[in-house]
Amino acid sequence: MSRRQFGRIRKLPSGRWQARYPVGDGGLRVAPRTFPIEGDASRYLATAEADLARGQYIDPRSGMVTLSQWAEQWLARPGKRANSVARDRQALDVFLGDLGPRPLASITPMHVQGAVDARSKLVAPATLARDFSALRAVLNAAVDGDLIGRSPARKIALPRSRPPERVAVSPEQLEKLASEVPARFPALVLVAGVLGLRWGEAVGLRVRDIDFLRRTVTVAQIVEETAGHLAVVKEAKTAAGLRTLAAPGFLIDELAQHLAEHRTGIAGDPEGLVFVGPRGGVLRRRFGERTFAPAVVKAALDPSLTFHGLRHAAITTMVELGVHPRVMQGRAGHATSKLTMELYAHVTESADRQAAELLDRHYRDQPPGGERGTASGRRD
Repeated sequence: MSRRQFGRIRKLPSGRWQARYPVGDGGLRVAPRTFPIEGDASRYLATAEADLARGQYIDPRSGMVTLSQWAEQWLARPGKRANSVARDRQALDVFLGDLGPRPLASITPMHVQGAVDARSKLVAPATLARDFSALRAVLNAAVDGDLIGRSPARKIALPRSRPPERVAVSPEQLEKLASEVPARFPALVLVAGVLGLRWGEAVGLRVRDIDFLRRTVTVAQIVEETAGHLAVVKEAKTAAGLRTLAAPGFLIDELAQHLAEHRTGIAGDPEGLVFVGPRGGVLRRRFGERTFAPAVVKAALDPSLTFHGLRHAAITTMVELGVHPRVMQGRAGHATSKLTMELYAHVTESADRQAAELLDRHYRDQPPGGERGTASGRRD
């Protein structure tokens, strides 16, 4: 056994070389692998010494935790919402069958790419991208937790996905849709289609959240549905989601009429929900397939329109009306205006035509290059 200034190297009965080195707790760590020649073991020790000096040392034993074990710890971290945990667990489960039993330190980009490629044969590109985002997050967290030095989820090729076509909804179409739902739900449709509220925000509205004098609607809580279980969360989805929106007068009138006709029993209860089911219970997401989808068909609208699609339509309407992006950001409950514009807003055909007409008027008044030349490019 030879001695060094840092660590120790010894030859094993097998003929291979083993490296050991001291760490902060006073003990000796054994390199996770042996080496065919002494020089390789020496170079390993030099790297370990440099990593310790730079504060970049990763204990090899940490990487022996399997991906399944680490995923459970990651999902159980405090502050994560129940519906987020359920969504991430579902996404991770599709990869854990193959990658779950592997120690974190043994997973390579090739392993991850193989799992992604296998998944791509079963689901649409958008679904795969959503599932992979959870896997990438849990592996990045392992890097942040000093379990591994680099994430194996780097530079993974995903199939290209096309953003879904957004369904435009005109004021007349929105009114028609509202008229086709049962009598207790037109106001709910208008809240989504005019204010752009998410499902959980809309069904979580309380009487106290509507200020009829100032004509505002406040989003202060949401309803979450996870694996069939409902929970009213006394806070918005994000800090940006906690917001107060000025509402058009006609919508405030519609809400007042809704409360007068369908929620007479909660006049003195500011905590009462504005929208409930026929039996007074919290509305569930099956409203979409049982009530909303049939109303879309009756209204002769695009059958792909969903309740969440009304949020897209509401934000796109603000784009058409020229509302400032920062105002749209605040009303949508987003952290940045870039997210609002990229994720929800799209250019409608009418807006595109309006742009062409503006360009036509502009260039008729000031033709490019001044006077037009002849066909040969010479001026008369």
